[in-house]
Amino acid sequence: MNLRMATAIIGLFTLILGVLALFYPELVMTRVVGLAVDPSFSANFVRGEVRATYGGLFTVIGIYTVLSAMDPTANRGRLLFIGLLWLGLAGGRLFGVVVDGGPGIMGWISLLFEAGVGCVLVAMSQIASPVAAHPVYDAAPSVTPGPPAAPTA
Repeated sequence: MNLRMATAIIGLFTLILGVLALFYPELVMTRVVGLAVDPSFSANFVRGEVRATYGGLFTVIGIYTVLSAMDPTANRGRLLFIGLLWLGLAGGRLFGVVVDGGPGIMGWISLLFEAGVGCVLVAMSQIASPVAAHPVYDAAPSVTPGPPAAPTA
């Protein structure tokens, strides 16, 4: 699988997760992350949190990943940053394992998925060859100043 395809697949998956959370927060709460509304909080507040964190954030990350797939070499920094965000998710989950104990099978699967996506994106940001010169700029004729033109009478 080439760099563009792998980046695009990760981006589309992330975008779909984000859009699902924006439009169907209860589905994501119950089927994806296993959250329930605490009766001491408003249900709208909890849905808003899911929309913000899983919806808004993942939608933007997905969009930027898809845009990076168009030219991974030119977007090495963007891919690195997005990969580090995924590794941050995995790191937070791993911290929870240390503090709270084993997360169950879904928690371990999530940790492996987040770490895997993060590692793939970080690796792709390093594999993509740096751009030595931009072909559009290289194709432009260079203009060098010459001697001033002689005045005409």
